[in-house]
Amino acid sequence: MPVDRRSSQVFAVARDLASKERLPVMGIAATKDQLPDGWGKLPYRTRKSSVAALDGPAVRIYFWPSLDDLASMAPASAGFVIVLEWEAGELAGWARHNQALNFDTREELVPARSGGAMELYERIAWSGNNGWRDDWGKRDAVSDMRKLRDMDEFDALDLAGYMIGRRGNRAIRQLLHLARGV
Repeated sequence: MPVDRRSSQVFAVARDLASKERLPVMGIAATKDQLPDGWGKLPYRTRKSSVAALDGPAVRIYFWPSLDDLASMAPASAGFVIVLEWEAGELAGWARHNQALNFDTREELVPARSGGAMELYERIAWSGNNGWRDDWGKRDAVSDMRKLRDMDEFDALDLAGYMIGRRGNRAIRQLLHLARGV
């Protein structure tokens, strides 16, 4: 499906939701040209500029965000969040771990890991309290990632997606760097 058509569909869904919930709509994109036609003077934020950006509850649409964009959002204050992305990408883990809804199939996405793997994910998150920059955090995270590998459940991007909302974008990038050595 063409990109502009998909973003227009998502925009229509967001406007309907905003109308029902009596909330404003805000677009978030890397650049203004990623916003759909007809965005007009609605609030938006890009990496370099913003127009009437909202800090309070709103229906926020992230148009093809990066890991850094999502890791820096504050989901508790968002109200509703709609993320438009391709299914295969560095954010697929985020979508599964946050029970996102697949726009095409209307199916709720669920984590694809066993209970044991999820316990290791939680341990890795806990050991990352310093952004996996101290020796102990690095050691423990790498050890747990190796356990995941031995269980045949290691997926660095899925793990990074799980960490969105739990750790900052720099910490997640550090975790991905550590994961390369596993």
